[in-house]
Amino acid sequence: MKNTETIDDALRAAVIRIVRRGIRLGRKKGRTITLARSSAADPVDIRELDPETPEGRERLEKMIRGRTNYYTFAGLGKLSEKSRIHWTALNRPLWQRGPISCLMLGAMLLRGGRLKNRIYRLAGVRIGKDTEIMQAAWIDHFCPELVEIGEGNLIGAFCKISSHAYEGGGRFRIGLVKIGDNCLLASGVSLAAIRIGDGTRVLPNATLSPFFVRLHKNSVVTIPPPIVTRAPENSAVPAAPSPGEEPADMVKKNPRK
Repeated sequence: MKNTETIDDALRAAVIRIVRRGIRLGRKKGRTITLARSSAADPVDIRELDPETPEGRERLEKMIRGRTNYYTFAGLGKLSEKSRIHWTALNRPLWQRGPISCLMLGAMLLRGGRLKNRIYRLAGVRIGKDTEIMQAAWIDHFCPELVEIGEGNLIGAFCKISSHAYEGGGRFRIGLVKIGDNCLLASGVSLAAIRIGDGTRVLPNATLSPFFVRLHKNSVVTIPPPIVTRAPENSAVPAAPSPGEEPADMVKKNPRK
């Protein structure tokens, strides 16, 4: 039977899983863990969102209803606190984290091909037909089920696709990454918690997060090219041109000017 779960459903399921574990670990460590729909939203004590009680389940379902790119958990404690809860433990138990990490890191070392895609799918990543993921491209092992890559895409070497972001001080985010069909992410592209439309092209070494939460269909993302100038003969420091202005030596040597 075909899986009809969407990437938004997977994000909601991950939040519920973390809330359940957070309540248990929070009681054990005596900590108050909170959940917010975004970094700027008001946090809620996850004990009020306990899915094992009718009232908590209703509050939690109301909070995670609709579409959003990410959720923020906080209150896990600082590194110096003995009652600190490590953010990785909040997601899954060690016996689950270990095999998933091995699959994801092993696949990263393989060259692009069907075997690589099969391993990623086994770990939970959604990958469409004819998508190629180059060697050394990194896909997050924290929540691989929150990464969806459509059909006919090329993911360049050394790309970084993250389904979480640790912000320090016991605060982290989980979010979805949804990449449409026929997209190109060139080498060194970095992204997290984003929805990318079909036909998008991202040039090398561009960083999409946190600058974009969505890229529309057929978008092109680049970075400003460097300005090349020539230093005056009697100066060790190049004279930078004003914005939109060509260097003087380039103007003189251009036969059309």
